[in-house]
Amino acid sequence: MTIYYVDGKFVPSDKAAIPVDDLSVLRGYGVCDIMRTYKGRPYFLDEHIVRLETSAQRVGLSLPWSRTDIREIILQTLIHNPDMDEANIRIVVTGGSSADFFTPQGNPRLIVMVTPINPLPELWYSKGIKTITLRQERDVPEAKVTSYIQAALALKTAKKQNAEEAIYVNPKNEALEGTTSNLFAFFKDSLVTPNQGVLKGITRKLILALGHQLFKVEERPLKLEELVQADEVFITGTNKGVVPVIQIDEKMIGQGKPGKNTKRIIQALEQHFHDFMETHQ
Repeated sequence: MTIYYVDGKFVPSDKAAIPVDDLSVLRGYGVCDIMRTYKGRPYFLDEHIVRLETSAQRVGLSLPWSRTDIREIILQTLIHNPDMDEANIRIVVTGGSSADFFTPQGNPRLIVMVTPINPLPELWYSKGIKTITLRQERDVPEAKVTSYIQAALALKTAKKQNAEEAIYVNPKNEALEGTTSNLFAFFKDSLVTPNQGVLKGITRKLILALGHQLFKVEERPLKLEELVQADEVFITGTNKGVVPVIQIDEKMIGQGKPGKNTKRIIQALEQHFHDFMETHQ
């Protein structure tokens, strides 16, 4: 039985619960983060905790736990689940119970869940995926919030068009990010990624660091009309890694297959994973 940490206690997953008057239930008010493990070790643990804090600050949610507290709770949750070497760790901070069902009372709850990783289709990486574009933006792009209604509807629209992801486009016609991913494009040997109005993912940060060793890197606005003319496009995320994009709406990208520079990024990321696992044996 999987063990979760819920509001101060370690409990079996089928017994995990919070009160129905919590604002995360009533109003979707809360923040979250997700990371993964390799050989039972959390990958970029401290960076994810910092981003959780940042998300909370952006939505006005005060955290009574220190970074050290949260770190220890995550590690203890992993100890309670010794058979999960390759796992997702989901951290949720709820808005807490509210007497009037609306006003935060400064009593957030902390939840840590550990679940097995479900591998994504290998064809995503070997052949690439199709994405669509949608004219919308996230309300608080700098925060990873618990409300995923917008993303869920966007992905439903994408599925109807045989696509795997939806890319948000703002009123300036700038491509921003996916529902659960950051966006990158190659123009010859220049790597470009949007830098405003996006959630700056942990994998995004790593890709930028790796990219600086191999290419010219630019963080800047990326117009949709420029994006669809890119030589290569890919998306990134904690659970996705690097996924090549070969089609956006009805426009084929480059040669319609994963490009050589994207493959170099994938190889660099895999080497980073390998080095991490070697270090943490």
